Amino acid sequence: MSTVTFEESGMQFGPFENKDVFAAEKFSQKKHLVSKSVEFVLFRGKKAIFLEAKSSIPQSSDDINNNFLPSIAEKLSDTLHLVASDYMKILSERDSLLDPLKGRNWEQLSINYYVVLKGMPKDQLPALHDMFNAYPLLNKLKKIWSPNKSGWVKVINDVKARDMGLIASGND
Repeated sequence: MSTVTFEESGMQFGPFENKDVFAAEKFSQKKHLVSKSVEFVLFRGKKAIFLEAKSSIPQSSDDINNNFLPSIAEKLSDTLHLVASDYMKILSERDSLLDPLKGRNWEQLSINYYVVLKGMPKDQLPALHDMFNAYPLLNKLKKIWSPNKSGWVKVINDVKARDMGLIASGND
């Protein structure tokens, strides 16, 4: 089985089996379909994990609220639209990068959004988690895509990502 890794924001994600990962950012850059997208979508069990990686977070709350959060929300929104358009067969693309999306039972999948922040101290994660989950656009997307799930945006650091098997041991 062939595998893929992703180098993003100073972290190496994977390896994952190709069949389990939609390389959303690579696809959107190649096709110029959406302006922003998450790094990738990982299918793990009954989860579709939309993953965004960041090497840092702005220090001022104005920068977080006016630039950082809107950018993160737009990446998720654009990727959800991209995935939905493929599912609805609106995209007429014949691209192997779309293969991991084929045949998925979306009605049985739980959509999760993970934001991985490299080097973020563990004690700062709960406040960021709350901030992300209270952000209006992300809250609106949750109501549409994951209405029964609380805290659907998970803000984690690279240590937690490694513990979850998203980053291979020794990679960062």
